[in-house]
Amino acid sequence: MYRSVWAEVMDQLLQNLNRAPGALLVALLVAIFVLSLVVVYQLILTRRFRRRWNAIMAEASGENLESLLERHMVERQSIEDRLVDAHERIGTLERKMRSSKRYAGLVRYDAFEDVGGSQSFALALYDEEGNGVVLTSQVGREGCRVYGKPLVNGKSERHLSTEEELAIEQATASRSRPRISP
Repeated sequence: MYRSVWAEVMDQLLQNLNRAPGALLVALLVAIFVLSLVVVYQLILTRRFRRRWNAIMAEASGENLESLLERHMVERQSIEDRLVDAHERIGTLERKMRSSKRYAGLVRYDAFEDVGGSQSFALALYDEEGNGVVLTSQVGREGCRVYGKPLVNGKSERHLSTEEELAIEQATASRSRPRISP
């Protein structure tokens, strides 16, 4: 029974083809044309792939791709290790910068009427939290006196002279200036 159904279908197909042989020819020509386009497209893709592959293999200097990738991974790991080290060092430097005495204010003045030239000075130095020192040097004809007063949070427990307060204000002004980033 299976053969008879198949045979009937084939007989029906052959009869239809005998009635319109031109349509069959046109259909076959269109199919051949479409298949030709597909083959040309595949050839173009294959050439592109070969060019890329040859470029990769030329860079490998005769090495196989596995060893090239392995070397790349080792280099990448080395770069990552150096980057982690750099981040740690930057963190250490940032912590040190907070406590470094990097804000300064200097006021020069004449401490005594009989001595000129503004040889006396008040120098304020402090860190990010305002901790530091005010150094004062008073120069006179008979000698020089140097005083040091601690600063905690930008304030001193000791009495400050006008010049020392001005030095602290200058240091504060240097702190508020915009910084140039590298």
